[in-house]
Amino acid sequence: MNETVIQLESSNSANKLAGKNLTLWMKIKRKLSYILHHKDPPKKVALGVALGMFVGMLPIMGIQMLAVTLIAFPLKANVKIAMAMVWISNPLTFIPLYWLNYKFGLIFVPNMKISWTEFSGILTKASDWNWSAIEKSLNNLMGIGADIFVPLWLGSLILGIIFGIIAYIVSFKWINFYRIKLHHDK
Repeated sequence: MNETVIQLESSNSANKLAGKNLTLWMKIKRKLSYILHHKDPPKKVALGVALGMFVGMLPIMGIQMLAVTLIAFPLKANVKIAMAMVWISNPLTFIPLYWLNYKFGLIFVPNMKISWTEFSGILTKASDWNWSAIEKSLNNLMGIGADIFVPLWLGSLILGIIFGIIAYIVSFKWINFYRIKLHHDK
């Protein structure tokens, strides 16, 4: 009897997990479908993807959506898609992503090394933004010294440009291919 209950509980857990994965997959498919079926021309959509990727790589979490919006409008990029793409850096991914950018920046300024523990501790403290204690928050942000700031920004800018270009090319080709295939299949 107990084995049957355990098996039923296990299968229920597996079904719930499969359901969550299916729900996540359905959300991803819906977002991709939005991009592929968007009424904007492929160039505008791809530019939104590229700008979002570029700004998402920059260490400005918290103001990325504002920054990408201000850049997207004059460049006539798709603002909604650009805003969605900046979420490649989010509270769960920003430290590993910025660590990658920092390590890449060290290629160009190798004399400014610190450890992962120091890096994540400093970024965690700097990201603890509090509008009611703005002076303390600004001091935390200013506590990021040149040993982090220079390689982090250099790596972020270079990788942002590289990944932005790749994102533009891939999304532009993908959207065009999909839309041509969609019209051909009708």
